[in-house]
This record gives sequence, C-alpha cells and structure tokens, in this order.
Amino acid sequence: MQKLKILLRRLASAGYDFLVLFAIWVFATGALMPFTGGAIDPPLPYNIPFDLYILGVSFAYLGWFWTHGGQTLGMKAWKLEVVTVDGAPIGFNAALKRFGLALVSWLLLGAGWLWLLFDRDALTFHDRYSGTRVRRVDS
Repeated sequence: MQKLKILLRRLASAGYDFLVLFAIWVFATGALMPFTGGAIDPPLPYNIPFDLYILGVSFAYLGWFWTHGGQTLGMKAWKLEVVTVDGAPIGFNAALKRFGLALVSWLLLGAGWLWLLFDRDALTFHDRYSGTRVRRVDS
C-alpha cells in the first residue's frame, strides 16, 4: 500500500509538470512560427527536427530544475526532490540519463513507472538505471 501511495504522488507530480510543459511547448512552437511562415502543424507523418526541438525544450525545463535545486514545479508542489542514490544533488549527466530513461518508461506505456511497485527500494526504472532517486521533503 505504501508503494502505491508513493507511485500516485509521483504520478501527480508528473501530471503537474506535464501541464507546465504543455504551456512551454505552446510558447516554444509559437516562437518558431516566424521561421515557418506561420505554420504550426509539422508535416505528416513526422517532423523529426521539430520533435527533437520539443524534446530539447522538455529537457531544458526538467534538466534545469533537477540540477538546480532538485525540484521541478510539480515536484515542489508535491514535496518531492530528485537526488543521487547517495542523497547528493544530481548533475547534468545524471539528469540527461534520467530524462532519456524516463522517456523509455513512458513509451513502454508506463511500465517503467509501475516498476516502482515491485522494486525493493520503490524506485522507478529511470531512477534505478540513472543512479537517482526521488524522496519526499518536508519543507
């Protein structure tokens, strides 16, 4: 039951951050419009440069907050912080690895998140393999 509460808190935090990211994506897309003749729809089936741009913008948001205080806005709202397994602040390389592995966790239909329910230390897939963990903070 405790692991389920941890998972739900972390998913709530991620949901909050998704809302923030969505607003950032709208702004980032709008910033490109002068260079695309006002087009906002990437050509089908995919526009790989645009997708990479959005991934970069997403990492800029998440990576910045993870490496500068350990808390995104969603994590701050849900009183969580990301640290190394030793409890130290994470650096750029750990943030990049965590971001990439979190993408895999989501692409596997959330299986990387459900991993937490079976992990002995209640870590997600991306926690375990990036050398990070999320802990609750009281402040």
